[in-house]
Amino acid sequence: MSLFTFEEAEQVQFIEPKDLKRWLKQEDAPLVINVTGEDTALQEHGVEANNQISVAITEFASLVNELDPDEPVVIVCQLGQKSFNAAQRLIESDYSCVFSLHGGLEAWKREAV
Repeated sequence: MSLFTFEEAEQVQFIEPKDLKRWLKQEDAPLVINVTGEDTALQEHGVEANNQISVAITEFASLVNELDPDEPVVIVCQLGQKSFNAAQRLIESDYSCVFSLHGGLEAWKREAV
């Protein structure tokens, strides 16, 4: 299996479930932020991320200044819309490598298993 490589960008990037699954197995795995509002959503869907945070979307703004803006981040929600909005907020706060899981955990459930 080849390595997933990422690049910095000035806009939200989308990541497919199969690519995230591959990236999570690498040494440079990203921080995964779960904005579903359910603390156990990642585990329930089989997302194995060593570096993860669960935060309700309503609390997300308070998290923005606490994270490293140079660390790769993947934001995850149920369908992909909330994660895109949260990712956009990080881009507006000068984060350099921000991804939204395309299709959210529903796509993960269909594609990454």
